Amino acid sequence: MTALMPRTLFLRLALAWCLTLLATHLITAGAGHFQIVGDHTTERSYYLAKDLSLLVPALESSDWQARSAWLNRMQRKAYSFHLAPAGTRAPRADKVTSERARAFTGVIAQELNGRYAVGASASPDSDQALHLHLTLTDGALLTVALHATEQQVHWWGGVIFLLQALAVAVLTWIAVRQATAPLQRLAEAAEELGTSMQCEPIAEDGPLEVARAAAAFNAMGRRIKEHLAERVRILAAISHDLQTPITRMRLRADLMANPALRAKMESDLNAMQVLVEEGIAYARSADRITEAPCLVDIGALLDTLVCDYVDAGHSVQLGGDLAQVATTRPHTLRRIVMNLTDNALKFAGPVEIDVGTAKDGLLALHVRDRGPGIAPELIEQVFQPFYRIESSRNRGTGGTGLGLAIAQQLSLALDGTLTLVNRDSGGLEATLTFPT
Repeated sequence: MTALMPRTLFLRLALAWCLTLLATHLITAGAGHFQIVGDHTTERSYYLAKDLSLLVPALESSDWQARSAWLNRMQRKAYSFHLAPAGTRAPRADKVTSERARAFTGVIAQELNGRYAVGASASPDSDQALHLHLTLTDGALLTVALHATEQQVHWWGGVIFLLQALAVAVLTWIAVRQATAPLQRLAEAAEELGTSMQCEPIAEDGPLEVARAAAAFNAMGRRIKEHLAERVRILAAISHDLQTPITRMRLRADLMANPALRAKMESDLNAMQVLVEEGIAYARSADRITEAPCLVDIGALLDTLVCDYVDAGHSVQLGGDLAQVATTRPHTLRRIVMNLTDNALKFAGPVEIDVGTAKDGLLALHVRDRGPGIAPELIEQVFQPFYRIESSRNRGTGGTGLGLAIAQQLSLALDGTLTLVNRDSGGLEATLTFPT
């Protein structure tokens, strides 16, 4: 049953409201119909009883010819009278036990003061018609044929129903939209906060429960921003404070007489320097990106980046659709590609950068290498800060475990997605998809 329900709250509320109004309308229409039928039966039984109170005494005191005149005079649109000769037997009265038949026979018997036994039988011509019978004192059988009446359906009834349905649909859309619009804004803000850890405060309006949820969400967003800002300040302070002892240690290392010991000291100091710089870079990547988006020639940006790598003696190739243009943050995009390329060069060797188009019109940048790849169960873990795969990412290579974490954080600033997959031909492929 749940699978058949609409997925959005808007459609569920609209459907529930429309079904409720429709059910109410049908119940009201059905009750009105039965009320009209009941009133119509009461009215017909009343007038029929009055006619019989006049007709029966007249028939009792008249001869057969006069009786025919009376019958012709008393014919009505809703019912007609028929007189059969003496000795004619009436159909069994117990064949009809409907509420309608009992209403007619009861009223007629009461009007005739109980002097005549009134029976009812179904009409042989119509299921809705009814025959009433009573026997005069001379044995003649008087039959009253109640004609089946059809309720007229006017064309304007359908127009009114369509106007009612249209009014219900419009009012339902307006009411449900007002109720769900704040929830939609809250869901969008929560999704933005979940991906980029940054979002603007949302309006604290709408129903009381939604307004309270929006206020709580805004308070949570402020606490997250304060936490991120505090993390940046802490790492910045640590980085600043470490610069002085690192510089002093470099000076002391230069004064060391033992070349081998001096080289080891400088290697440790370089590792400390890289770790400090990468740590502050990761903290800033998680903070708000202040770079404004602009129209970027993707091919030209990547070509400049690849030329720098080639000039530095690295094996980096560029291919794909280099005519792509996108509105994005160029420095952020450049930093992502550099991190992915540095990571591939450090641990796998030659790198291939390819530009393509993903589904839904997103731009896709592929950074491929021919290294050993990553075990499938570790692919998600390598995005965690300071996580390193010891078999390839060790202190000797200078890895800090922050390159992929920074690249993933920066990809969120582009409203993009960064994924890693192992290539069938060997190696790893990092794919960045983002809107154009």
